[in-house]
Amino acid sequence: MANSNDTLQSADRRILEILQTQGRIPNVQLAGAVGLSPSAVLERVRKLEERGIIERYVTLLDSRKIGLGTIAFVGVTLHHHQTDAIENFHRFVTECDKVLECYHLAGAEDYILKVYARDIDDYEHFLLSSLTKTRGVDRVTTMFVLSTLKRETAMPLDGVEAERRAARGRGVRRAAKDHRLIRGKGKAKGRQACNGRTRAGRAGR
Repeated sequence: MANSNDTLQSADRRILEILQTQGRIPNVQLAGAVGLSPSAVLERVRKLEERGIIERYVTLLDSRKIGLGTIAFVGVTLHHHQTDAIENFHRFVTECDKVLECYHLAGAEDYILKVYARDIDDYEHFLLSSLTKTRGVDRVTTMFVLSTLKRETAMPLDGVEAERRAARGRGVRRAAKDHRLIRGKGKAKGRQACNGRTRAGRAGR
């Protein structure tokens, strides 16, 4: 049986599916939806938090309604890939509240940022007074979002168990195959040894 630290049980997966869309759901309602007792669900949630699967609980805002209607994806290439330049850029990204997401890339550009601004003028000020003045930044490419077709925060959990079971099945099959190979080699060696003794006996006669 798989260790609970290595896999998600179906009840855990259901809890996570609900919490990702209803983070403030009362524990009693969550327990009813999962089909377990409130104490059992509370314990499962606690373990999911301890394992780091649940990182934190947040409130999502509508950026347009708080005056941050301009969204840009910004590609950044560093001039020199030296430790101090990289650390300096990482520090800038960490401290800049306009940058909500940053990913290190493999490809033509080194990083891509997701930046929220009030309008084009606000973004231009960020670009000219902050980003391009950061030591180590060589090239910046800006792509403005025209409209949002899909924006999800919930991780897809369907198939997680199936994939893990398939991986475990492959591991079991490999182990069985290896065992058969080892046994086969052992039998072959046994036959060789037996044939050797037989030949030796015949030679003695």
